[in-house]
Parts: sequence; structure tokens; C-alpha cells
Amino acid sequence: MPVKFKLINRQNFGKDAGQVPRKVYAQAINNGYTTFEELCADITENCTLTSADVKAVMDRMNFTLDKHLRAGRIVQFGEIGNFRMAVGSSGAVDEKDFSTAQIRTPRIVFTPGKRLQTARSLTTFEKEAVNVVEQSCERPHAD
Repeated sequence: MPVKFKLINRQNFGKDAGQVPRKVYAQAINNGYTTFEELCADITENCTLTSADVKAVMDRMNFTLDKHLRAGRIVQFGEIGNFRMAVGSSGAVDEKDFSTAQIRTPRIVFTPGKRLQTARSLTTFEKEAVNVVEQSCERPHAD
């Protein structure tokens, strides 16, 4: 099933912004959410695990990811991919002028595994159809 997108008009921050101040960009249209319960139910299909088993493992995985990421480790999550912490900071003139207060809030970076990379590369796209609804009414309108 293709990923639907819509076109939106945004300010151009590229090198050609002087000549073309606005450009049209694609924005993905999400097709709803999969709840945690639905995800657990999907995982338990055709296997001996119960939904409670899956929920318990997922809950423990969240705790374990937190522990290892805060310890500065890259966490390999099987075929799903890797999680790691990334930091940035404001600059200092030299090392003695640098303090940890200059470090911004860390980001958690996810690098997908092979299967998810393949899924990403095989994704197809479909432009969302714009529904124009014409309505008529009995009231007079000014032209």
C-alpha cells in the first residue's frame, strides 16, 4: 500500500531563496495510529506468546534501553536496528572555557536494520486526491 502525501507551500531556505522565495514540498499523510494493544496482538499472532508476555517484554525493553543509552552504549535491538545517544553543544574558545552546561539535551538516534531499510527503499507514494465539494444554497450571494 502506498504512503499518501500532500503538497504544501513553504518558505524556501535553499541557495535559490532569493529567486524563488517559496516552494512546494511533499508532506506524508499519516493513516492513523496502531495502538500498543494492537501491536502486541499482532506480535502474538501465530506464536505461543500471550499479549501479556509481549507487554511485559516491551515494558522491560523500555527500562533496559534507558539504562544502556544513559551509560553511553549503542543498543542493538536485533533486526529492528540500533539506538544510540547523540549530543550537541554550543562552542567554546578552548577546552578550559567549556562546561557541561553548554551541552544541549541529547537526542536518541535510531538506525534501522536491513529489513526496515529495505521497506523504506521499496515504499511507493500516492498523492492524496483533493475532494472539492460544491454546495448550493437558496440564499443570494454577492458577485
